Amino acid sequence: MRFADACGVSIAWQQFGHGPDVLVIPPLVSNVELVWEHAYYRRFLEYLGRYLRVTVFDKRGVGLSDRFAEAPTLEQRTEDIVAVLNAAGLETVVLEGVSEGGLMAQLFAARHPERVEGLVLFNSTPGTAGFIQVHTAPDGSLAPLEEKLALFGHLVETWGRDPQFMVDWFNPCYSDDAAFVRWIGRFQRQSATAADLQHQLQSFQFVDADDYLGDITAPTLIMHGTGDRVIPVAAARYLGDRIAGSTVEEWPTDDHFAFTHPGWQDLCDRFIEFVAGSRPTRQADRRVQTVVFTDIVGSTPGTAAVGDEAWHRLLDDHDRIAWETAGRHSGTIVKSTGDGLLARFDAPSSAVAFASEFRQALDAIGLQIRCGLHTGEIELRDNGDITGVAVNLAARVEQACDDGGIFVSSTVCDLMLGGDARFDDRGDHQLKGIDRPWRLFSLAN
Repeated sequence: MRFADACGVSIAWQQFGHGPDVLVIPPLVSNVELVWEHAYYRRFLEYLGRYLRVTVFDKRGVGLSDRFAEAPTLEQRTEDIVAVLNAAGLETVVLEGVSEGGLMAQLFAARHPERVEGLVLFNSTPGTAGFIQVHTAPDGSLAPLEEKLALFGHLVETWGRDPQFMVDWFNPCYSDDAAFVRWIGRFQRQSATAADLQHQLQSFQFVDADDYLGDITAPTLIMHGTGDRVIPVAAARYLGDRIAGSTVEEWPTDDHFAFTHPGWQDLCDRFIEFVAGSRPTRQADRRVQTVVFTDIVGSTPGTAAVGDEAWHRLLDDHDRIAWETAGRHSGTIVKSTGDGLLARFDAPSSAVAFASEFRQALDAIGLQIRCGLHTGEIELRDNGDITGVAVNLAARVEQACDDGGIFVSSTVCDLMLGGDARFDDRGDHQLKGIDRPWRLFSLAN
C-alpha cells in the first residue's frame, strides 16, 4: 500500500503486475487492499497482472483514502489522478474507468490528452445530461430515472446491513452464493460508511463530462453488459455516439462488475488486447500442490441454535480467519464450497500447519470443522479454479474425516516423514469415485 498526496488529501494506491501500464479509476466505492482477499476478485487481478502493470487507487472519500467534508470539485477529482500518476512515476498510461470511475476517466482523457495513450470504459456512466437521457422512457416520462434514484437510496439504507440487496442488483450471477454475499457485506463495512456512500453519490451530481466528450482524442474502447441493471447499456451507446472513433462492444452479462461475470476471462482478454496489442494465449498449468477441503460441522443446527444474524456473524469470522491463516502459510483460497472452502498450498507442511491453526482458531469462536488433505498433480485453470484427480481425492478425504478432525492421505503422511507433525493411522478407506482403497491418517492433536 502506498499513499499519494493530492494537495493535502491522502490517496491510497497500489501497483502490481508486469507489462504496459494501465491506471484503473475505480467505481463508486473501492478498497484496494481488501479486494485481494476474495477468490473471485483475486483471480481477476492476478490474471491482469500477468500481462499488464496495473495501478489502482481509492478515490477520496472511500476505501483507505482520506474522507472529505465538502463535495470535491472537478479540478480536485482530476488532481487525485495526477497525484497517483506522479507518485507512480507514470508519464502516460491507458486509462480504464469502471462504472462511476468512467466519468472521471472521460474528464481526465479530455483535459489531459498528453498523458492518456488509450481509454477503456467498462459499464461506465455518462454525466448528468446523459444519465437523464438514458433513463427517460419513450413517452418522455422520467419514471425510470426516479426508480433508479430510489434504488440508490435503498443501497445507502442497506449498506453494511443487507448486502444481499447490492448483490442482487450489481452481481445477480452470485445472488445464491452465500459466501460471496457475506464478503460483500464485509467489503461494504470496511470500505465506507453509509454516510460516506451518500457523500460519494452527492459529489458525483456535480461532475459532468458531456461538454468534454468531443475533446477526447485517445483511442477508446467502450465495453458494457447488455443486462446491466445499474447502468443500462444505452449509456455505452450514448458515449459511443459522442466520443469520436470509439468502439462500443456489448457483452452478454447481467453483472455490473467484470470480476463476477462468468466470462470474465474473455472480458480480460479483450481489455489486454486493446492495451498490449494481442490476446493472451491460454495454456494449461499443471503443478504438484497440496489440496485442502474444509467443512463446518453442524451448520444447520448451529443456525437454529443461535439465530440467523448471529450465525452470519460467525460465518463472517470464519471467512476472515480463513484468509488471514492461509496468507500466513502462503496458501491460496480457491473458492468457498458452501459452509467450507477449497485451498491449495505449495508444500504439504504449509497445508497441515494451516489446517491445524485454522481448526484451533475456529474452535475458539465455537465453530467445529472437518478437514481433508491430499498432495498430487492438479490443473490450475486460468479462471483460478483447480481440477484433477488430486482435487477429487482431497474432497473424499474430507468426507471420510471425523467431526473436528484433520485427515490426510498416505501421500501427505509420507511426504512429511521426518517433520514435526504426528499422524495416527486410520486404516484403509474405500473413497467414492476412487478405484482403490486409500490409507488415511489423522493429525494428532
